[in-house]
Amino acid sequence: MALVKFQRRPARIAFPDFSAGVFPGFDDAENRMNRFIDRVFNEPYGALALPETIGWIPAMDVAENAKELTLSAELPGMDQKDIDVSVEDGVLTIKGEKLEERSEEQDKKSYLVERSYGTFHRSFALPPNVNGNTVSAEFDKGVLKVHLPKDAEVKPKGRKVEIKTI
Repeated sequence: MALVKFQRRPARIAFPDFSAGVFPGFDDAENRMNRFIDRVFNEPYGALALPETIGWIPAMDVAENAKELTLSAELPGMDQKDIDVSVEDGVLTIKGEKLEERSEEQDKKSYLVERSYGTFHRSFALPPNVNGNTVSAEFDKGVLKVHLPKDAEVKPKGRKVEIKTI
């Protein structure tokens, strides 16, 4: 059983009632176009060309074989002391902080900064056949590997649900 990442469902789209005149009139379309042109010529540099990143989330992979689940996280530029891995109440949590490497040089100018820094926090629900007490981790060359051995004694419980006629 693999770890399942939470994904939001796409929003449902309701079809409009065309009898109520939902299409914009000529005046509405003209007003929208005028506002667009005003923004382009009056505020050409008002917004950032590239969106700013919100926090930092390291890339992670989850793989499964017959004996264990393995979670791999890319943490380039981090030290082992900056990473914390914990298991509590069936939830694996990986958190840490990547510090910015800045030197105070007054004659140096940065023209492009794409690397992300800051704290991160990722949590994963453990499947029922993984015992939290046997989890181990290793860190080498900027890659964290968390080993989640499957417990042979714990089997996922399931049952058939009877459908009753009313």
